[in-house]
Amino acid sequence: MIAQFIDPHDARWKEILKRTKHDFYDLPEYVEVAAAEEDAMPMAFYAENQSATCLIPLLIRPIPTVLNAPRDWCDCVSPYGYPGIVLSPPQEQLPLFLDAFCCVARERGIVTAFIRLHPLFPLAQDPLAQLGRLIQHGPTVHISLSHSKERIWEQVSTNHQRDIKKLIRLGFHTTLDDWSRFHEFVALYHGTMRRVGAKEQYFFSLEYFNNLRDKLGDRLHLVCVLTSTNDLAAAGLMVITDGIAQHHLLATAEPYLRRSPSKLVTDFMWRWAHDQSCYTFHFGGGVGGNEDSLFQFKAGFSPLRSQFSSYRVIVDELKHATLNQAAKLRRGCDLESLCFFPKYRHLAKQSDSALILQ
Repeated sequence: MIAQFIDPHDARWKEILKRTKHDFYDLPEYVEVAAAEEDAMPMAFYAENQSATCLIPLLIRPIPTVLNAPRDWCDCVSPYGYPGIVLSPPQEQLPLFLDAFCCVARERGIVTAFIRLHPLFPLAQDPLAQLGRLIQHGPTVHISLSHSKERIWEQVSTNHQRDIKKLIRLGFHTTLDDWSRFHEFVALYHGTMRRVGAKEQYFFSLEYFNNLRDKLGDRLHLVCVLTSTNDLAAAGLMVITDGIAQHHLLATAEPYLRRSPSKLVTDFMWRWAHDQSCYTFHFGGGVGGNEDSLFQFKAGFSPLRSQFSSYRVIVDELKHATLNQAAKLRRGCDLESLCFFPKYRHLAKQSDSALILQ
């Protein structure tokens, strides 16, 4: 059996993706983009046993300095989104691969692993439960593009249909890949995050957006909704990979909020993805997996749901206990009630806002 960490330039990374269903979150190029944003090291756990293979895209991060851990200690987290665990063939050797991951990670000095699973590619729960903790966060929304556009449109809520038709009557129109509007979209996105009071982790930098476009190339698409006078009312990014159209980020200009132009963005996206012969359009869910207003907006486009879960593994129990104790002593408060994982990062975050967090 081969089990090791590989970097994004290792040919085996793309080789396994050629043989498996995957999303753009699994691409080495995307992991590099996410790592640059979080000041982490882009890596993947790779394992093969006979004809079976496993890939887990990861960001390896140093332990927060306020905890005074040895320099060779670290932890790892999935890139933002839904990278999951990529298996070929699926499921059969998952227990073996998870055990190998823990062994190799422990040797590397990794204390904990936080892995975001992909809602469209569910894994067997029993093998996961043997070595870690599986947390269900909430539903995500997707559209099956195998149906006709007419049938898909029938599943869109009456409210969404009415708003979309009204936008078109008022002269709102859509453009695809007008990259002259890209930086305008980035500014609009940042404004949207400030308006909704989003957490720091959602304020992606301009460098992130530029890297995303540079690394993903033709996979990345910019959809803009313009007013009759060509003002930018709303815009979003979509990435197409291996038959999956993935809704990535979305923004709306404040003066047009009551018109809900983002509905026209999404309507265009799924229709265009249908024309490209994609088999599914995945929206994601609410913030943190909650069934909030963002989720309700997405739910108005389709009745189909998938479950988003995270997988949490304590790779080294002794080091984990040591870090939690250091965090507890530093903050002088109890850790047990925290749902955050790993707990030592939550308290370190309160101590130093400049630290990179999950």
